[in-house]
Amino acid sequence: MGFITGSNIRVLLSASALALFASLTVADASSFKVLYSFTGGSNGGYPMSLTRDSNGNLYGAEGQPAGYGSVFKLAPNGSLDIYYLLKGGEGASGVFVDSNGSLWVTVSGGGTGCGVIFEIRPTGREVLKHTFTGSPTDGCNPTATLITNQHGEFYGTSIGGGKYNGGSVFKLASDGSESLLHSFGLERGGNFPYAGLLMDGSGNLYGTDAGEGRKDSGTVFKIVPDGAETVLYTFKGPPRDGSVSDGTLITDQLGNFYGTLRDGGLAGCDSNEGCGAVYQLTPDGVETILHFFTGKHGDGGNPVGGLIADQADNFYGTTYYGGGGCSIDVYGCGMVFKFTPDGTETSLYSFSKKNGANGAFPISGVVADSSGNLYGTAYSGGAYGYGTVFKVTP
Repeated sequence: MGFITGSNIRVLLSASALALFASLTVADASSFKVLYSFTGGSNGGYPMSLTRDSNGNLYGAEGQPAGYGSVFKLAPNGSLDIYYLLKGGEGASGVFVDSNGSLWVTVSGGGTGCGVIFEIRPTGREVLKHTFTGSPTDGCNPTATLITNQHGEFYGTSIGGGKYNGGSVFKLASDGSESLLHSFGLERGGNFPYAGLLMDGSGNLYGTDAGEGRKDSGTVFKIVPDGAETVLYTFKGPPRDGSVSDGTLITDQLGNFYGTLRDGGLAGCDSNEGCGAVYQLTPDGVETILHFFTGKHGDGGNPVGGLIADQADNFYGTTYYGGGGCSIDVYGCGMVFKFTPDGTETSLYSFSKKNGANGAFPISGVVADSSGNLYGTAYSGGAYGYGTVFKVTP
């Protein structure tokens, strides 16, 4: 299928993608396999993020109740290794695999209350790279995966800290030296950037924040290398569009951005503020809602993760709720979806199996291999109730 992947993912979408996604194919149109069911305790549970290396290994972060969690590796043969067991109060947020095979892990909470970044080298050695200290000179509690540039410098976001205590965008050199590029705060162009960043060829950074300032619905922003910010768009909130863009943006060759909104549309779903949306934003700030999720008749609801796209112009992602019947939650246990350029939405898999036996509530998006197979995590459910890693073949 030829997925376009990498830290600076780019999608090639035709003009027909500007039309509203309308039709829905409800029946699961793919094969589904549980690759691993977490058992809790020392084998982990409640998986969140997921990434894949060139050898087919899957890496992710998971969080136990009371703040315990780990960084795990799932090999193609199905064997699971716990790379790092977090301490009480810590929560792993994201795992990035660099070109040398090292894992760069963002962690929130912990001893300082603000989190750390550490590197796990291929030898298994763990190296602490940065300890966040919080406002006013540093960020606090990173919740997304890092990205990197050709110089080996890393960039990320935190939902706390910064000069105004509304979160930050930071830069981390490979030697661990960190600089604060931008601080968020009420009435200063947004608040709480939960999602990761996207970088263009000129080193400009793009991202989203959750709002709770201005109109409380969040923004899409651009930050140039010197840290100056431009707000590209302010979400209007339900029912006009939506709010809270948790997933990292993707972009096409024309500079259009694509993302998901956790809430949006008419009342319904868990928050009763709409079931979320998929949107497009042009470089000059014109937004188009491509699809409002309904949570009804097999449709998904409340996407938390972002999107990926293939070279045939199709989008893929997950929703936390919806997707049809689910015995453990009245709102549904989520789905994996596909959008084609002509506007057709297909349910690739609905987590509707009784008692969430195959998993429930996917909290992040999916990653793909060169054959078009999709991989993701379900936050709970599975054979033991602690979540699953799954594979979907469209």
